[in-house]
Amino acid sequence: MGEKLLRLKKFVTFYVLLPVILDVVIESLNRKSLFSAFSYMVEQPFLFLFNVLIIMLTLSVAMYFKREIFVLVFMSVVWLLFGIVNFVILHFRVTPFSAVDFTLISSAISVSGHYLTAFNVVMIFFAIALLVVSLVVLFRKTPCIQKNKTKKAYMLSTFVVLVVITSIFVMHKSSTSVQALAENYTNISEAYENYGFVYCFANSIIDTGIKKPEDYSEESVSKLKASISDKQKDTKVKPDIIMIQLESFFDICDVKKISFSRDPLPNFHRLQKEYTNGQLTVPTVGAGTVNTEFEVLTGMSQHDFGVSEYPYKTVLKSKTSESICNDLAEIGYTSHAVHNNTATFYGRNKVFSNLGFDSFTSVEYMNNITLNPNGWAKDDVMVDEILRTLNTNREKPCFTFGITVQSHGKYNDVDPDAKDPIEVYNSPEGKEDSYRYYVNEINEVDQMIGRLISALEKRKKPTVLVLYGDHLPSLELTNEDLNDGSLYETQYIVWNNYGLKEKDQDLTAYQLYSEVLDQVGIHQGLITKYHQQADRSSDRYKENLRTLEYDLLYGENYAYGGEAPFEATDLQMGTQPVKLENVTVRNGKVIVHGQNFTPYCKVIFDGKELESKWLDEHRIELKEIPERSERKLDKNKSYEPDKLPNTFVVEVQNGDSVKLSCSNPVRFKDTSLAEEAQ
Repeated sequence: MGEKLLRLKKFVTFYVLLPVILDVVIESLNRKSLFSAFSYMVEQPFLFLFNVLIIMLTLSVAMYFKREIFVLVFMSVVWLLFGIVNFVILHFRVTPFSAVDFTLISSAISVSGHYLTAFNVVMIFFAIALLVVSLVVLFRKTPCIQKNKTKKAYMLSTFVVLVVITSIFVMHKSSTSVQALAENYTNISEAYENYGFVYCFANSIIDTGIKKPEDYSEESVSKLKASISDKQKDTKVKPDIIMIQLESFFDICDVKKISFSRDPLPNFHRLQKEYTNGQLTVPTVGAGTVNTEFEVLTGMSQHDFGVSEYPYKTVLKSKTSESICNDLAEIGYTSHAVHNNTATFYGRNKVFSNLGFDSFTSVEYMNNITLNPNGWAKDDVMVDEILRTLNTNREKPCFTFGITVQSHGKYNDVDPDAKDPIEVYNSPEGKEDSYRYYVNEINEVDQMIGRLISALEKRKKPTVLVLYGDHLPSLELTNEDLNDGSLYETQYIVWNNYGLKEKDQDLTAYQLYSEVLDQVGIHQGLITKYHQQADRSSDRYKENLRTLEYDLLYGENYAYGGEAPFEATDLQMGTQPVKLENVTVRNGKVIVHGQNFTPYCKVIFDGKELESKWLDEHRIELKEIPERSERKLDKNKSYEPDKLPNTFVVEVQNGDSVKLSCSNPVRFKDTSLAEEAQ
């Protein structure tokens, strides 16, 4: 009897009490308050119990292992780590930690230097090492307490697991508060507050893609397509169209109480008074740039996908999609992307091909880059790069999509070298430096806007410029801090140089490009025409949009005759490709000559990278004359350009030495070096 009581106590401690304690700790971290966690437990007992049951289910796996205590501790540590990671993430952005963040690890590492000090990095590695060592020691020290576990014991364990699973299933089906999560996930931050971290995180693991509409069929899609008219004629005027996504940009003057020594956004405010503008509802706040970007480029709603899913990291890695690029290509447009950050961030160097872009100029293809105090490239470089895309092929109309980065967090103190910085008054206590830094950064972004407008005003060709903020910055703002709008609203402006009628209205990010094209007089693309013609106040508006999205990305392509309607483009990196022309020796210096060289260019010879120094866009200096190898060209073998024997190429690499593109190959015998060697 005493032994059975001891087992019962152990079970209650390990599989009932421990999950409760874990959830209280995790919710305390999620809410940044132990009191708030207990309040949640009292006010939402069913939801709290549901979260506990999920933890209980994961811990119950330990009952099947001989080293039960080790597995139990290991699973508990995993949940605690998730809670701690969420707590840390909420200090840098507004959206909580979810399963999709695992797909963004490479992107997170690439920006970590802007947020973490060297000491922070050392402490993180120390903590990881300590954790690993502790788990190894625990594994060796914990006894195999179930060496002789009976069949009856395994059956009992299975019974317990089935009871937990059944409880979760019954609560999910019967509790309205639990069911509400699936229908009220438009605000992920509020969802984590209302439904608990564990439930929301678990939901983010299984909830991906667009759910199949209940009435999805060839007949229903055909009926929906038939309701979209093809009779609208496109305008004969095909203006160049520029859209610029401004990083963490919004009208800071909308924040209550604060004031400034002078207007931080004079150009933006002037344009608001003179041209089409309005509030723009975006799917994210504080981070998640590419989800706003996804909506703007495709006309699809990110909320139709999984919990905080990034379509760039899931479906668009392998599937093409309707987009403004593909729609405009139907009437002769070329499409270019320009971004003063690394090409691989969010996998844009792969995704942009599936969205129909013809070229992508990232920071690796730019010269004259200057950095702000936080290490982000300043946006002034964007003006010339955008203008370069417009002048690439003047016979064809051009669509250019610009993505800025200067006003990205973390927000520290203002640049000590800044001339006449703007002062911010009455900013929140403890946030004075952050507000001052942010305001002066967006002021420089505003100056870039002014320069670009001045350049575009000199063009004779009809041109449209769309400016919008991707999301609010991570300044711990709340809805109550804003005079107008919400945390999920920025502003947009549509400038033009040929007299388009002003049409102020509030839009969502997924309505923006179709509305701009409608004002211009372009009616291409199924989703575009749907947005242009549908009654946006109708109950069926979003449901029909979801059907079109599902059909294109996950369904049978009924709307397109059962075939995938778009092909991936052969994406050119750089508005103008890197070109290698010659290698010479002059005054003892070995110089590689060519076009469009940048500091990210590396010289490869005979498959090996040479030590080099970038001089300017036409020259790279080599440390010494490379030695030719004995390798011979095998005409029956296929070679990558950078693997050809005794051949020079110039390779563009990002900061992590990932190859982005390669120049044309030039054999040693075809260079001036060969003449010198004779």
